[in-house]
Amino acid sequence: MSIYERMMNRSGGVKVDTTLDISRGVRCGEELSGTVILRGGRDAKHVTAIEFGLVAEFFCEKNKQIVKDKGVIYRHTLGTSVTVAPGEEKRVPFRFRIPLTTPVSIDSSKVWLETTVNVEMEETRNDRDAVPILPHPIVHGFFEAVKLLGLRLDDVSLLHVPRLRTEFPFVQEFEFKPRLPSALDEIEVYYTADGSERVNFFIEIDRRAKGLSGLLEEAFDWDERHIRVTLTKEDAADPERLADKLARCILPHLK
Repeated sequence: MSIYERMMNRSGGVKVDTTLDISRGVRCGEELSGTVILRGGRDAKHVTAIEFGLVAEFFCEKNKQIVKDKGVIYRHTLGTSVTVAPGEEKRVPFRFRIPLTTPVSIDSSKVWLETTVNVEMEETRNDRDAVPILPHPIVHGFFEAVKLLGLRLDDVSLLHVPRLRTEFPFVQEFEFKPRLPSALDEIEVYYTADGSERVNFFIEIDRRAKGLSGLLEEAFDWDERHIRVTLTKEDAADPERLADKLARCILPHLK
């Protein structure tokens, strides 16, 4: 018997286990569903609410410094009224839609679902499960087009930017570098989505320094160019055509 199980037996608490209805993962903007399994301890307990939190690591500003932190980036509360008798097992199904801009599970970026059960108005033991997050179809199409341009994903990070959006103040930033020597040093990309039909991509283009003028531009960040591209499902449906569109947007900034 584990330490947790011995503690639960002594306190008469409820053991929590969450199972998810996913095989490969859940796509951004779609519903995450599953079942919370409640197992009774020594005493009967009344469950008043179940809270689900998407947990991730992110960079944020604290005391005028950029630091790495970890916490809940999105919450969903399920009001319920369930009494669990000693030794009894109760199953509570759940379903909620995750934000369109939930960070994608790629490279070192990971997301967990943390389940917290309120038993008689007090928080009890929570459960944590990995949730593979798949990209929005338009974002997936963008990634495929970027590959066709000869770029590879070099880094990915989640940023806490409260001034950007109050309802979901996080953006995931992707850094792409050329596979072969190029006039392009890198591009950094983040995106926002107000609905499922279109996604806004913000691209920062960093040129490779050339000669004295290039070194001066690099020193003063003059070598960086910013563009915004709005894509639809129709754009993302044809990666080759989308790659041509992105190339036409990026190439003028490399001259």
